[in-house]
Order: sequence, then C-alpha cells, then structure tokens
Amino acid sequence: MPNNLMYRLSKPVIRLYGRLLKLDVQRHAPLAEGAKIIVANHPSTSDPFLIALVTGEPARILIIDHAFRVPVFGAYLRGMHHIPVTPGAGHAAFETATCHLQDGGTLIIFPEGGLSPLGGGFRDPHTGAARLALITGTPIIPMGISLSPESLWHTERKYGGKLAASRWALHGPYGVTVGQPVYLDGDVEDRAYVSQASRRVMQHIIELAEESQQRLEAPVLWPSILEPSLPA
Repeated sequence: MPNNLMYRLSKPVIRLYGRLLKLDVQRHAPLAEGAKIIVANHPSTSDPFLIALVTGEPARILIIDHAFRVPVFGAYLRGMHHIPVTPGAGHAAFETATCHLQDGGTLIIFPEGGLSPLGGGFRDPHTGAARLALITGTPIIPMGISLSPESLWHTERKYGGKLAASRWALHGPYGVTVGQPVYLDGDVEDRAYVSQASRRVMQHIIELAEESQQRLEAPVLWPSILEPSLPA
C-alpha cells in the first residue's frame, strides 16, 4: 500500500509545485470512490506528482524501473511504494498492481509506457490498464494533460547503464482535464478486444488533452484557474 506518512509529508511540497505551475483542473465528473485506475498522457517527468495531486488521495504508480535509480526522485518513489516496471519482465509489477486494486487502492498508469514524443503527439498505448480493468472490474478514469513545450527542462543521464531522458516542467500553465469513468466488459484473453479497448481509452485521453490545450490557449485562462478544485 502507499506510504501514508510520506504522502502527507510530501503533499504540501507538491501542492506548492502545482501552484508554481499554475495547475488548471477541469472535471467532467467526480472521481469514483474505491478502487480505480487513473490513466493519462505523459508529456513530462512532472506528471506523476501532479496527477497524484489531482487525484487527492494516496495512489501507487506504475513507473519504469530506471526512474527508481535517479537520486532523490528514486528515493521518493521507493518511499511511496510505487511499482517499478522492468521492460520485458512486467509480470511481477502486474501482479502487484492487481493486488493493489483488489484491496481497493488507486493506481496511476501512463499507457504510452514512457514520455510522449518530444515533437508532440502521443505514443500507441500499452494494454496493461485495460487488462487490469477487465481482471478486477475497476473503472478507468482518463485524464488529459497539456503544457507548453517551452516550460520543459530537458536532461539525459545514464542509470544502470541505460540512458534516461527527463523533462521537468519549470513553469505553467499546466492543464489537466478529468474525464468520465470508463467501464470495460469483455474477455481479457481476447487480444483483439483488449487492444481495441486500449486504443479507445487512449482516444479519450487524447480528446481530454486537446480540451486542456484549448482551455490553456483561451484569453480568459488566468481568471479561470481552478484553485478550489485542488484537493485540500
């Protein structure tokens, strides 16, 4: 389960970060109670922190394993009991995520499997979120993120012999649109159906990200910053 003490200690820092980025949140529906899978696009390395802030409750995040080797950031991920995903060996992470959902927890997944393309757009989705939803009966909550590419600080370092790129958001605006829950009903062993469902969920994410982008470009952006929507 997530480390509630570390969550409470880190929350004020992340809230401050959200304010510095002028975090703008719009919700099509309140978040469901109990177990749920949050899915979002992944334009920046800052996304896990800010999506967790929007969620407003302790959650575990599926994150690529090399992120756990990054100084300070990796210690935070381990302290929060987030779930490392090793490419080509994701079975253990999948089992941990399944147990977390069955225990009523919230899980955050970035279906693109890594950062979105540097030049813009979206990667094809992985099928993990859809498979977890079908196995556990858990609703999927899509979220769409938009930010300015000029706000990003780019870094590249080697961790464990692997070159890892990071893109940290340094200033706003940073927009998030929360969509309606998506409920999947089908055979998890039907690969064609699971692939189709994953693309459908990704399309929801894309549409929500475009909505966030349109909102951030609107002339009335600054008066509409939704500070009250940030969880207390």
